[in-house]
Amino acid sequence: MQLRQPVMMIAMALLVSIMGIPSGFGADVAKIGTVNFQKIFDNSKAGQKVKEEIKEEGQRMEADLKQTGDEIQQIKEMLERDAGVMNKDAREEKKWQYERKVEDVKALKRKYDRQIQELQMRLVNNVRKEVLAIIQEYGKREGYLLIMEDLNTVYSPESLDITDKVIQLYNAEHDKKKKSS
Repeated sequence: MQLRQPVMMIAMALLVSIMGIPSGFGADVAKIGTVNFQKIFDNSKAGQKVKEEIKEEGQRMEADLKQTGDEIQQIKEMLERDAGVMNKDAREEKKWQYERKVEDVKALKRKYDRQIQELQMRLVNNVRKEVLAIIQEYGKREGYLLIMEDLNTVYSPESLDITDKVIQLYNAEHDKKKKSS
């Protein structure tokens, strides 16, 4: 009888500890989310504003190139039209002017391409920084263990995608900044 009581106590302690193990493991569920930066950029107000700004700058540059191209076309037409009546020196001068203008336009186009790429990189990086700050703040507030960009994710259920929520938060912050300025 004396042996039964300690065995019974050990069995009860073991049973209670075994029953408590599953609840200890299940208490902390890992909350994971994914975001799609391209979708955020395409659908957010700030992203659309950046696209519009880049488009306007590109159109301005294109108009400038078109104007210079028109000048080149005028020189070419004048050279073709008046080549027969011009003396050799005047013809060579116009031909040199034409070739110089063509090279100037090529250089200007390269310069504009570089400027538009730099503008695009700067503005897109600004949007990305703002979005990352929003994602980090949202992740901390909502208790996420991990939020990753879906760019390199092979598969994830739609329920993990928080992109739409991030767009809502970003649009709200963009509106708030717009009102304050």
